[in-house]
Amino acid sequence: MCIVDVAASGGVLLGSSVVCDGFQSERPVRVQTHIHDDHMADFETSKGFQDLYMSEATRRLLIAEFNADLEIRDNIIPLSHGLVHECAGGRLTLLSSGHMLGAVQVMLETADGRRVGYSGDFHYPLTEVIEVEELVLDSTYGSEQSIRVYSQSEAEIRFLELVLAKLKLGSVHVKAFRGTVERALQVLSGRIDAPLVASDRLLREIGVYQEFGGAIGNVTSITCAEGREILKDRKYVRFYSKGDREPVDLVEGTTIVLSAFMNKTTDPVIEYSDRGYSVAMSNHADFLETLQYVQATGARLVVTDNTRGRGIELARAIRARLGIDARPSMGKPSRAWGQG
Repeated sequence: MCIVDVAASGGVLLGSSVVCDGFQSERPVRVQTHIHDDHMADFETSKGFQDLYMSEATRRLLIAEFNADLEIRDNIIPLSHGLVHECAGGRLTLLSSGHMLGAVQVMLETADGRRVGYSGDFHYPLTEVIEVEELVLDSTYGSEQSIRVYSQSEAEIRFLELVLAKLKLGSVHVKAFRGTVERALQVLSGRIDAPLVASDRLLREIGVYQEFGGAIGNVTSITCAEGREILKDRKYVRFYSKGDREPVDLVEGTTIVLSAFMNKTTDPVIEYSDRGYSVAMSNHADFLETLQYVQATGARLVVTDNTRGRGIELARAIRARLGIDARPSMGKPSRAWGQG
């Protein structure tokens, strides 16, 4: 009997006691794979009812965001990379997924010795991949049309070149998801002759990246006296992420959005106008990389996450291309889902 699935809420079900990135009242253990909003469903509810496992970096990012009681809660338990931890559902191991700081793959060995896991959102290739019999797989780029013919190194170089060119004409405004915005900061740090500025909220998050070895140079708050003076000039790079008001009606300057969604697969840069661009700096594996990841896990059964991405299409491709048993998630509440 299959013992992995994804509930209608998006919570990933492993064994009979563990849920990832969601709340299930009858499951005593929640694993938080990373801090992106589509994986944070019912987190506040989970705090009151479940033991929450995550990486230390994820815990620190959550503290920086919420600044609440997370630091003193004894049911929020950071796990070290690769170490096995006994929990209510079995033996739990977290490995980096390469998606953003703190993001993890999840492996659970159940009481009867079955190894099941969840990829989480992941980049590929990875240094270490979970080895499991049953796998829940991220389907963000589950379409056969989602194959990039350029490398992410090329995307970073094109982004840097674009910023350098546009700084000659005025300010540059960079909008990106969390994780990608810090990646952009690392690309630019030490390579451009212009100050970097951001909101106080984003600065708290950047501080955590710096604590964990992120090579990010000085970033100035837009609310301090120095930051306000920088904004009066026309040569700076401002970063926007979660909670920040996006640039609207800029008198001067260029806006660059970092997102692979809707981008061409043949070129990382789209020019909307001479002041508006998109660059495909993605922290997700593409379609072919996703198939390579599946092979690396050794999974004999794959459940594709049909609540986030192209689960049906990806399951068909895994069966056809790899000969591995695969199906899209059923989206049923866990009480109606096979236990054991």
